[in-house]
Amino acid sequence: MPQDNIEAIKQKIDVIDLLQEYIQFKPAGTGSFKALCPFHHEKTPSFVASRDKQIWHCFGCGEGGDIFGFVMKMEGLEFPEALRLLAKKAGVQLQYQDPALQNQRTKLQDICKAATVFYHKLLVDHPKVQPVRDYLKKRGVSQESIESWQLGYAPDDWETLNNYLKKKFKEEDIFLAGLTIKKDRGVGYIDRFRHRLMFPINDLHGNAIGFGGRWLGKDEKMAKYINNPQTLLYNKSQVLYGIDKAKQEIKREKLAVIVEGYMDCLASHQAGVINVVASSGTALTPDQVRILKRYSPNLAFAFDQDLAGDTAARRGIEVAWQEEMNTKVILISGAKDPDELIKKDPSAWKKSIAASKSVIEYYFETTLKGADLTQVEDKKKVARSLLSIISKLADVVEQAHYIQKLSQVLSVEEMVLRDKLKQLMSKEKTTSRPVEPGHALPVQTRADAISESIVGLALAFPDQVNYIFDHLPPENLSSAKAQELYKLMIIYYTENHNFNSETFISQGLADKKELASYAGILSLKYYDIFRDIDGESLRQEIQNSIISLQKNYIQQHLKVVEQQLRAAETSGDKRKIEELSRQFSTLVNDLKQTG
Repeated sequence: MPQDNIEAIKQKIDVIDLLQEYIQFKPAGTGSFKALCPFHHEKTPSFVASRDKQIWHCFGCGEGGDIFGFVMKMEGLEFPEALRLLAKKAGVQLQYQDPALQNQRTKLQDICKAATVFYHKLLVDHPKVQPVRDYLKKRGVSQESIESWQLGYAPDDWETLNNYLKKKFKEEDIFLAGLTIKKDRGVGYIDRFRHRLMFPINDLHGNAIGFGGRWLGKDEKMAKYINNPQTLLYNKSQVLYGIDKAKQEIKREKLAVIVEGYMDCLASHQAGVINVVASSGTALTPDQVRILKRYSPNLAFAFDQDLAGDTAARRGIEVAWQEEMNTKVILISGAKDPDELIKKDPSAWKKSIAASKSVIEYYFETTLKGADLTQVEDKKKVARSLLSIISKLADVVEQAHYIQKLSQVLSVEEMVLRDKLKQLMSKEKTTSRPVEPGHALPVQTRADAISESIVGLALAFPDQVNYIFDHLPPENLSSAKAQELYKLMIIYYTENHNFNSETFISQGLADKKELASYAGILSLKYYDIFRDIDGESLRQEIQNSIISLQKNYIQQHLKVVEQQLRAAETSGDKRKIEELSRQFSTLVNDLKQTG
């Protein structure tokens, strides 16, 4: 593929504009922007992109590159696929088709696109499909929505789609796209979707990657909805219906609304509420939540009315909590789902979203409803139910808040509830699945990596040591090796009233060869990473690292105090319990203060 194609695409697509489709940036100096890295979990932004240089880099996990590298990493694409995707976005006509572009994924994309066109043309043009058009009209679906969502119709026939597609594509590839199934005897193929209203399922960029089909016949034994099987393109756990249309509005509204069905999503968009995607009736997965998190940290669930007993909904909410998303529930009255509500009164749907409430507050209300808290059995049931929910919260401050609230509601000591919560969480850990082979946790923790980076920054940029030494106590460093080196740096600085990395390594560490080597590596590494960053951005990086280490130190201290509290309760040492409880409250407040 000629270099001209690549350069033409780079000239038309700005790295910041592209990346903002995936992640939320904040300015970090002239022409630079910072964000939470989409490639590893972090609470403090370490991902930097430069408009001037048209590159990006994460100082946490080390990933970096240009627009092509980002799309390949983010979408899991090979270079030819990323080239085609960005060429389409840039409006660049590729000068010729390199054979490498015709890999399996791009073949399947072309097949799904052709099938979308085929199904859609049948729906809007074929005389025999008038009953389906009448059905859509009755359901309140406008012609504009039919066109926008490229709705289609799969004919009540065994081989119509396959016969159409095999004029251009191999039958084996059509099968691999999930559109056909093999005949009973294994010779030949038949259409997977028959007599169904077809919903193309798109990726983030609006490319069809699979289909959902609603049964239109009278045979009640047929599944009402069926979806594509898993393919090279279509991974159900990574797909959200409507995300290509909703993503920018989610960013603008700072809220993603999750509904269950295709029609719920389509009806909402048609009513002007566009920040809505559908989960297709399944629990949200971590991958789906991470996709939504690119655009907003806020989710609102509009699932079945009995949310408290809906297992799938609860699983999705728990996944969102683990990703530290702010979650709300939309309560629908007078209708069974958003689609029905919108048909009755579109404004009622908008009002329901505006009136959404915290999911955990909703659980408190529904669990306490009808409970007689003068009866010990009811208290125990309420405690078990709500502690089970609180245990799913990832943030310890949020957990502490709701433990305190539950304590007040039940008139039960906080420490009793906290102990029950700890027992519950310990039990859940022991019964959870073991880590699969090949998925072991990395040896170096995130806190250890930050500890090394802050020491490396002090070595690489001696003009920052005053600030670092003033704001970072040695005990906040989680890495023992980094902490030992850092203490020696402080001693050297105190004795010499200044700090020079080279003389510190050569003289201050003269009798500590291993530490001297370690210091030299850190100095070179972090000078190379940060040498082109402006002073303001460098200081911001240092501040963020210090805050992150402070949070980690407090969280680890909280765990120790909790363990000591349990021991004190076991021994019945009331004075110790009171002292440790005060320490716990102080630490929680300190954690809040870190932001």
